[in-house]
Amino acid sequence: MPRQFVIGDIHGFYHHLMALFETVSFDYRKDLLISLGDVVDHGPQPAAVIEELRKIRNFIHVMGNHDEWCYQYLKFGHAPEDWITQGGQVTIDAYKEKPELTTTHLHFFENSRLYYIDAKSRLFVHAGFDYKISFEKQMQDKKILQWTRTMVGDACNYHRRGLIFPQFREIFIGHTPTQFMGETLPVHVSNVWMLDTGITLGGKLTMMNIATKEYWQSGNAASVEKTDTPTAIT
Repeated sequence: MPRQFVIGDIHGFYHHLMALFETVSFDYRKDLLISLGDVVDHGPQPAAVIEELRKIRNFIHVMGNHDEWCYQYLKFGHAPEDWITQGGQVTIDAYKEKPELTTTHLHFFENSRLYYIDAKSRLFVHAGFDYKISFEKQMQDKKILQWTRTMVGDACNYHRRGLIFPQFREIFIGHTPTQFMGETLPVHVSNVWMLDTGITLGGKLTMMNIATKEYWQSGNAASVEKTDTPTAIT
């Protein structure tokens, strides 16, 4: 039976991605992979990451804020200083080295989504959403879906009160590194799963089986650790 995986922010760390694929024996033709966004910037091989993800038949990419910056650069040549100083220069250099990838990678981003909701009412979104506003009213709001960090604080508050976000069965986010909460493991608060385990901050790249919550992490040497005990904040 095909498996379903979700992966946190990859940020150009191609060898870490490949180590995870090898460890789980990822099937490019049968398995599903959902990326929570930010596949580029910081790491040394952002273009190679996209080339690898393009090989997957059942692949869903949720657009992150770094992906949006990259898309705007590939489409219009926009390169704001904020992007350049936050890992964008390595991505610019990658496309200067291989300009022939520009068109296909534009298509990659144009086929991405701001969010994905599966048949089991599980939401996959880069940063989160504002629970005080109906989700329908923010479905196209890039500023919220790609940038917000308030969902993490809201989830911690809900968790302490024994509450969940009723809009969805489960919510999977990246964007906010779990190091901000003192962890390099995935964090489960309320019904939110945080999967950006801070590969850019000396942390790890995390890939999780959506159904079982078993997950694997690639560390700084691209070695892989496996565990099935996510961290719950109390």
